[in-house]
Amino acid sequence: MKQGRKQGLNVDITPLIDVLFMLIIFFVLTAVFVQGSVPVDLPQGETPPAQERKPIVVTVTKDARIFWGGELIASSDLPRLTANAKVASDDILIAGDAGALYGAVAEVLDNLRNLGIESVGLLFGNDNPSP
Repeated sequence: MKQGRKQGLNVDITPLIDVLFMLIIFFVLTAVFVQGSVPVDLPQGETPPAQERKPIVVTVTKDARIFWGGELIASSDLPRLTANAKVASDDILIAGDAGALYGAVAEVLDNLRNLGIESVGLLFGNDNPSP
């Protein structure tokens, strides 16, 4: 009869040691950066508050109507309004309704690009204002 031999449980702790060394290095470097700061009494300036620019929101509804800043417009009004926005350096954001056809939103985006607007943002989720 064979006698049962107890097998030892081998646990590789190399990954644990690697993680511990990385944590030690992180804490040492963090402590060095915190100690290196120099307290300085900064002067107070009188700068007027920065004016927050409000972007122009172009909304496309699910029935393909276009709203410019909350006002219903026709597609033919888009070049004039875009030219005014370009002169004023206003940002333009497109808010497409979730039920809107992709083609309607793409058409507005394409028209803006053809009129010289290079950068247009898109609104999603709760940021989408209702017209």
